[in-house]
Amino acid sequence: MKRLHFIYAAAPLTVALNALPSLADGMWRMVIAGVLALALWTVVWFRVYTNKKLRPEFAIMVMLPALSYHILQVAGPEYAATFHTPGWQNFNFFLWIAGIFVTIRALLPTPQEYKGRLASDSVFIFMTIITVVYGLSSWATTHTTL
Repeated sequence: MKRLHFIYAAAPLTVALNALPSLADGMWRMVIAGVLALALWTVVWFRVYTNKKLRPEFAIMVMLPALSYHILQVAGPEYAATFHTPGWQNFNFFLWIAGIFVTIRALLPTPQEYKGRLASDSVFIFMTIITVVYGLSSWATTHTTL
């Protein structure tokens, strides 16, 4: 999968996975979150598989933090209260960091996409900044709404 195709598919799917399931309640929230998580995982898996910068099994880390957040929202307040313990909050933070790391590795160009130094690849630099800011913002949002 080409990098620009990956960006055009993964960016809207990531935003949709973090935003759209919140508009529904109960089982519909889980259905929407599950479909969007599967779609995002598929796109990231294909990109990581084709650029060979990371093992494709790590693609699950991109959708796992947002999907777990939606599962906790549907599970109820007694499960969400457990999430506020320091151990679970640290675990969730590292899940988001792992998702950011996998996304950045997926954004690395292949030799056919960019010939030159990585420091002068404007697409990679711009998308890395957006990925880090959006990932940390999403992590912070999951703690304020639970």
